[in-house]
Amino acid sequence: MSLALQREVPPLREDETGAIRVGNSRGLLEVVIRAFQDGASPESIVHRYSTLSLSDVHNTSCRSILELKRTDS
Repeated sequence: MSLALQREVPPLREDETGAIRVGNSRGLLEVVIRAFQDGASPESIVHRYSTLSLSDVHNTSCRSILELKRTDS
């Protein structure tokens, strides 16, 4: 059995004003990252911002951790 790994594309999009949004929601990337850095769980972020999906927040949070670790090294 072979395992096929695929790189996950972050669920981000740029709107007409240049703001980075998460998934198909109105949620701003900077708001999700700030909540995550403040210690909020993905579940509590979705509870706070109901237009976000849990999978998009998880993916964005994981991506943020990887980017922060990369810049710290």
